[in-house]
Amino acid sequence: MQLPTDRKITESHAQFADAAQMAAFFASIPDADGLQALLMKRKIVSTRTFDDDAMIARFVRSDGTSVACYTVEAVTIDEAEMIAAQCELLDDWNVESFSRAVHVALDPDL
Repeated sequence: MQLPTDRKITESHAQFADAAQMAAFFASIPDADGLQALLMKRKIVSTRTFDDDAMIARFVRSDGTSVACYTVEAVTIDEAEMIAAQCELLDDWNVESFSRAVHVALDPDL
């Protein structure tokens, strides 16, 4: 499903039981040490990071057995906060529902 937004959204996933997947997942996230420590507790987690210089927001969700990261490029910190507020309303986290949340947060009139 293509929504009318100019935001580039990417996703990555990993299973905790697969060490190679987890290594690749963390390698794709700058300064992931704190995130790695949080996720390795294997609890339900919903968190986000923002890279001021690159203007990239990352939204991470884990159920304790797998983890997903949805990255939105070319956003401000305020836009990232608006996306985060919409993500609070999500029951299912997948690229379609996340993209819809971004669309509602940033392009509500389209």
